[in-house]
Amino acid sequence: MYKRVIVSVVLFFLLASLWGQVLLSQEVNSKKFVRYLTTWGGRGDGSGQFKEPQGLAVDPSGFLYVADTGNQRVQKLDSNGAFMTEIGGFGWESEHFDRPVAVSARNGLDVFIADYNNQRIERYDKDLYYLASFLSSRERLEHLRFGFPRDVDLSSQGELFCLDGENHRVLKLDVLGSPQLSFGDFDAGQGRLVNPQRLMVSRRGGVYVSDEEESRIVVYDMHGNYLFTMGEGILKRPLGMDELLSDFILVADGAAAQVFIFQNMGGRIGSFGGGEASGVSFKEPVDVACWRDRIYVLDKKRSVLDVFQWTYDEEKNSH
Repeated sequence: MYKRVIVSVVLFFLLASLWGQVLLSQEVNSKKFVRYLTTWGGRGDGSGQFKEPQGLAVDPSGFLYVADTGNQRVQKLDSNGAFMTEIGGFGWESEHFDRPVAVSARNGLDVFIADYNNQRIERYDKDLYYLASFLSSRERLEHLRFGFPRDVDLSSQGELFCLDGENHRVLKLDVLGSPQLSFGDFDAGQGRLVNPQRLMVSRRGGVYVSDEEESRIVVYDMHGNYLFTMGEGILKRPLGMDELLSDFILVADGAAAQVFIFQNMGGRIGSFGGGEASGVSFKEPVDVACWRDRIYVLDKKRSVLDVFQWTYDEEKNSH
């Protein structure tokens, strides 16, 4: 019964992906997808400023969390960009970091931070008070260990997914931080990850992983089964991703200096950031976060957050 369910899920995603490619085989370049609103931040170490930030997350209430990597801290902003609080400083204690690179705030209660050089995942509450540290252990089986986490995300069921930068795979952890399974490593066949950079758990249940080396997104189900890939021939250096309105996947591409827009089953519909959005040109977009009709793009090289409003009318533009 379990195998039949897995096969059905795989077939559904594959057929939906092919259908999406047929419907959207011609990119809608002439359509306007976003409207530029404002830019927050700027290079510096003051409150609300950033230094080569690499990670971004937004919670269900619209609060933003920025992995301010160069300043070794994580900052919390409100939905208007106003600074609220921060945690960090260089170090290895419970409230310090050594290269925080990613953050997840999916459930509005917990904030998970990938503390790269400290080889751990830090858990805080929504106000950035420390709760726990998740570290790997040599006592675990080899395939359930992780080192140098590059990203972390939480499913709607409370399962934590960690992108293991050392072993180039994804680990699925339970609510206590204990690894349950891994996938995407050297024996994963079509789903093998070569140089994965970021991951994103879709509300529909897919696990999306950006692979910088292969210039593509690899998609798995929640049990680590390979489903399909997207972005080949389009993406150059895919990095952070987020889901918009449950219908689209936005991918920050650091080399193309654009944000690409795909259907969540893989069909591309366009991109933005090349200067056409009210003169805003990205330098190195590394992450993107979506809240309602707002799109936040984190630019590492400019050390800013660019804010856009989603304006694309799918029904109107389908005719």
